[in-house]
Amino acid sequence: MNTLPYIDIHTHRRQTQGIVSLFNNGPVLRDDLNELISVGIHPRDIEKHDIPGTLESLKFSAAHQSVKAIGECGMDRLTATPMDLQEEIFIEHIKIASRLKKPVIVHCVKAFDELIRIKSLQNAVIPFLVHGFNNKWQIAERLLKNGFYLSFGKGLLINDSNAQKAIVQTGISDFLLETDDSDLSINIIFNKAAELKQIGVDELKEQMMLNYKRIFNG
Repeated sequence: MNTLPYIDIHTHRRQTQGIVSLFNNGPVLRDDLNELISVGIHPRDIEKHDIPGTLESLKFSAAHQSVKAIGECGMDRLTATPMDLQEEIFIEHIKIASRLKKPVIVHCVKAFDELIRIKSLQNAVIPFLVHGFNNKWQIAERLLKNGFYLSFGKGLLINDSNAQKAIVQTGISDFLLETDDSDLSINIIFNKAAELKQIGVDELKEQMMLNYKRIFNG
């Protein structure tokens, strides 16, 4: 019997036992650190913060041993925050992640050209994981060719979705799975992903553990 846990690489909910989950914490550490977390400023929240002070807090928080990734952070054309400010803050996240050798969990909406350009200009060698991917295969292919990883979530449960089409063509070493802000159980996501990849759930769990250890130094 396969005893490997399910891995939920990006969630806004604290998980139950038997699941390795990365809790999306926001930029400042909370009191309870008995879990794996990511820290970052969401692009939609940038203007809610005193940026200089929050970035200083983020630098401090990011170094904690419980912090396994920086993010979610990135670029979002559907928010009112100016793109040049979003880019500036995103680059600060990349610098922090590069210094600490931790991966970046990326939120990206209609800004993939900018995302690829920024990663290239920063010469960053840390892993970049685009979470909640549910875009066309052409975008997925560009991201993969530029060294990004993908994370699939609730979009896999929508028939004929872009996420379903993309995961079928994405190499099994190049993605992870998540629940994000949904109330779904991660095992439901795993079951659907295994079905789409035409492999068993146990085999998928083994591969996701390998991917997790490679990307997150887990």
